[in-house]
Amino acid sequence: MPLRTLVFSIFGWMLAIGAWGGSPYALAEPLAVIVNTHNPVTSLTKTSIAAMYRGEELHWAHGGRIKLVNREISSDSREHFYQKVLNARSDQQFLRPGTPVAVQSLIQRSDEAVIRFVAAIDGAIGYVKLSSVNETIKVIFILKEEGE
Repeated sequence: MPLRTLVFSIFGWMLAIGAWGGSPYALAEPLAVIVNTHNPVTSLTKTSIAAMYRGEELHWAHGGRIKLVNREISSDSREHFYQKVLNARSDQQFLRPGTPVAVQSLIQRSDEAVIRFVAAIDGAIGYVKLSSVNETIKVIFILKEEGE
């Protein structure tokens, strides 16, 4: 392989994995944080969402119990969500403040499964790729790469 081709191949590979110090999620699709359509909440801040997933908030403002939905640890969506919202690794486990009790969440293996669960369960909150959103759930926050 000619040296020039090798250099361009290595450069392309490094660019693709974010080896130049850029985010590996630079080309990631925006994520939508979703809730059940019966939930009266219309929007949340990134800080509020983080508090829920860290176990700092257990109930919605209207009194219902928050039911967290996560993607599997190896999911690109989970990596993006954990990095951008929780400032954490996708495998980090959170404990409810002041206790040794781990924050519980339901793990779903696809955006479609997250949407089905959130649509069926009052109090559920999850995240999916924006392109997966449909009319059975309500979007309350969009996590974009720029201007989040």
